[in-house]
Amino acid sequence: MKRILQVGMTSNYGGIEAFIMNVYKNIDREKFQFDFINMETENKEIAYAEEIKKLGGKIYRIPGRRENLRKNRRQFKQILENNKYNFVHNNILTWSYSEGISLPLKYSSARVIVHSHNSYMNPGMYSRRILNFVNRRFNYRNDIIRLACSEGARKWLFKNKAAKVIPNGIETSTYQFNATIRNEYREKFNVVDKNVFLHVGRLSHQKNHAYLFKWFNEILKRDSNSILFLVGDGELKSELQEQIAKMGLIDQVRFLGIRNDVKNLMFMSDVFLFPSHYEGLGIVLIEAQATGLECIASNHIEPEAKVTNQIETIDISKSPKLYADLALKKVKKSRKKERDLSYLDVRDAGYDISNTVKMLEEIYSN
Repeated sequence: MKRILQVGMTSNYGGIEAFIMNVYKNIDREKFQFDFINMETENKEIAYAEEIKKLGGKIYRIPGRRENLRKNRRQFKQILENNKYNFVHNNILTWSYSEGISLPLKYSSARVIVHSHNSYMNPGMYSRRILNFVNRRFNYRNDIIRLACSEGARKWLFKNKAAKVIPNGIETSTYQFNATIRNEYREKFNVVDKNVFLHVGRLSHQKNHAYLFKWFNEILKRDSNSILFLVGDGELKSELQEQIAKMGLIDQVRFLGIRNDVKNLMFMSDVFLFPSHYEGLGIVLIEAQATGLECIASNHIEPEAKVTNQIETIDISKSPKLYADLALKKVKKSRKKERDLSYLDVRDAGYDISNTVKMLEEIYSN
């Protein structure tokens, strides 16, 4: 059995976490076993912790880098020395945390995978930018395996170095549109006759909620029978809730927090809004398309995310006023179309989890 230590899981139910769990649930666990590092503060569990344990994975809790870097390194080293891992798989956004690379290279025989999941960095993260610059030296080593979720993510992290692009696959058949669930959820949330807009993403700078709120306000000016659901949590939650209150949109914008029924919320919705500043890929866009949901995304998403004709991109440097009518046109289009077979388009584009797992099993087998 090949043993793989996964680094990069957080308490956030985000794209990286969804990707790793989709792989773990579908990989041949008689041949490949995953364990996980938890570096979350305040004794938080990583996302999907209970599911990981049920699948046989071990979770090692160590202090975060900001809590105590010395203990972080020492305990990480002990985990490597006490377990004979074949691979240490680093799922990262930047080079800022390098212990998952440097320690196994020095203290174990495990091969090191560096997997890029983003295509940009928040300009305000000054300390992380410095660490990213310093630790980029690992990119010049010949003894790491480079993977990326998109071509943009490859260029961002690895520059001119080659890397294998691994699609962020999903269980496409489970996303087949379900009209019964749609109707049940629209009744449950009391939105039977409303234009339902959905956004899924961490409440952070990257997801560009300031633009989203202005955009939705313009939609309301044209059709007040509209509502926006936000799924996710994050450091900007209080600030964004205050912003909505100041705009007088408390009844029209609902914060749902972290959910385990996002797929059903997509069935319920008419249009998915996604004006991100940047994305490595945007796995929720893949999921939304599989449910047949019409999508409007920023022009900063990676081209690989557009796997159907359901997505239109907008220039987020321009006023959101320009795109309010487009959003309402998408509502009409969404209600007229048949959504049942959209999951097949996503599958045929190579985004079924079986394809992703096959690619990773080949890497883990070598």
